[in-house]
Amino acid sequence: MAVSLKVYKRETIELDVKQRDERGKGPVGRLRREQEMLPGILYGHQQDPAVFKVEARRLERALAGGGQNAIFVLSGAGKGERAVVRDVQYHKVRGDVVHVDFLRINPEEEISASVPLTTVGSPVGVTVSGGALQHSVTHIDMTCVAAEMPSQVEIDITDLEIGDSIHVSDLLETESRITTDAGVTIVSVLQPRLTVEEEEEAAAEALAEAEGLPLEGEEGAEAPAEGAEGDEASAEGGDGE
Repeated sequence: MAVSLKVYKRETIELDVKQRDERGKGPVGRLRREQEMLPGILYGHQQDPAVFKVEARRLERALAGGGQNAIFVLSGAGKGERAVVRDVQYHKVRGDVVHVDFLRINPEEEISASVPLTTVGSPVGVTVSGGALQHSVTHIDMTCVAAEMPSQVEIDITDLEIGDSIHVSDLLETESRITTDAGVTIVSVLQPRLTVEEEEEAAAEALAEAEGLPLEGEEGAEAPAEGAEGDEASAEGGDGE
């Protein structure tokens, strides 16, 4: 099946980070309240981890604007290193960011990553024929040099009819860097579900068939038992004796 596919390039974001001398739960926990800064750590590439702090609003704006899938260029104490977000910790009650982990990358190094897979359009099998859309996959694995790793892959599902599916194999001709198993189903358009009344009717028919009873509307379903009329006539004649 020919699938329309769009690959989005990762954004590059410059982020100024500062050396962090604060250590321990107390001093680190007060960074936001006292300095409007957030703590973070940079690790990877067999180098020692480097702790830093970053302006809270700047980091949160970057993350909200797609930074989760961006390549960060860390200036200041980051010394121009390139990194991607590995983990973000949020406050359990307020929901704001409390800590960020960055992973060092070499832009020319080949890496593997899980990339968000999104869909666009409404299948005609759903909008016209009343089918049900089933999403089975929301991320796909890809391998390529870090600088070219997409932020997301988007596929158009508008033309899907009832019974149609899109598999990973349908994307490989256009995007050969995908490493997810080719047989994996991404989306399918299923037959419309039966209504409650249809389900009850089907269940009743199945039960009647199992018990050997005539189904409603079949010939003879309401006919009196054989000999019933004769028995009735005999009973009337007996009254006249």
